[in-house]
Amino acid sequence: MNKPRPDSFGGNRLSAHPQTPPRAVESAAFTFIWKGAGAWVLEFHLGVPPDLLILPAPAEPTRADELWKHTCCELFLLNPADGSYLEFNFSPSGRWAAYHFDAYREGMRKFEVQRPCIFTSNPVQSAMSLKARFRSYGLDEESVQRLASSIENLPVAPNFYLRVEFEDPQLRNDTPWRAGVSAVVEESDGTKSYWALAHPPGDPDFHDEAGFLLELPASPDAPG
Repeated sequence: MNKPRPDSFGGNRLSAHPQTPPRAVESAAFTFIWKGAGAWVLEFHLGVPPDLLILPAPAEPTRADELWKHTCCELFLLNPADGSYLEFNFSPSGRWAAYHFDAYREGMRKFEVQRPCIFTSNPVQSAMSLKARFRSYGLDEESVQRLASSIENLPVAPNFYLRVEFEDPQLRNDTPWRAGVSAVVEESDGTKSYWALAHPPGDPDFHDEAGFLLELPASPDAPG
């Protein structure tokens, strides 16, 4: 039996919350290649030069909390069967976080997954992510430095982007899920805007199901 092909969600636009309009950011969009909860690629694009944003400095790609207080891209994965959901935070620094919630903002705890690989418009940050990936493959340090050096001196891209590659075989969804994609964007003049597929009434709230508009099929290799 042939396995279904991964689902690709391309050209999806995010909208800024009406209470927090941007000043320099002209647009926000993303592409999403979904192979199941255990494997996906998510890429964010902002219509703004990186030098007009406040971006965390490149750092070792480790887990960290409160990344959402500054420029940060986010993904929420909801299991409609029981109302539980996962929250992933991806910082331009290369740091990341993952949390599990039993219900809307309830039962929050860290979710243990393999480290995602984050690339951005900053070649120094992307090189650090590549080094971490190569080291996880068991490459010797000389090879790691040689392979990563090819991108360290590349020019910064004209507009901001962030790409996340994730794979963790232990995490599979055997029923269809729903997803929300969002971003916090902090501009150099202090303006902070909140972007999502949709916004509920009131203050910005990425945890609200109103923004979970992507229908994600079950993993191709899930039982059933």
